[in-house]
Amino acid sequence: MATEAYTEVEATFDGTPIPDVFALTLHNPDSDDPHGALTTHQPLPEGARGPLIVTGRRDGKRWQVMLSEIEVYRSTAVGCEFTIFGPARRRELPTSAP
Repeated sequence: MATEAYTEVEATFDGTPIPDVFALTLHNPDSDDPHGALTTHQPLPEGARGPLIVTGRRDGKRWQVMLSEIEVYRSTAVGCEFTIFGPARRRELPTSAP
């Protein structure tokens, strides 16, 4: 199983910011069964469906991850899990100088 984890995350769902996101985890993002999870104190509700855009860090680099459509299938007090429809698009962003 291929897994990607992003930290220091800023996220929007259907154009609305999601506060307090700690991590985005993608499981098998380039397979026929992609799914993922957001770790946050403000999870999306079960059944929510729409685009998710995340900016976060992975392997010391900043990335933007664009998921054109997700559907939340489980929501808990510490996050939510979702199915991904369509490709996971990623682009590396410039890193600010220290």
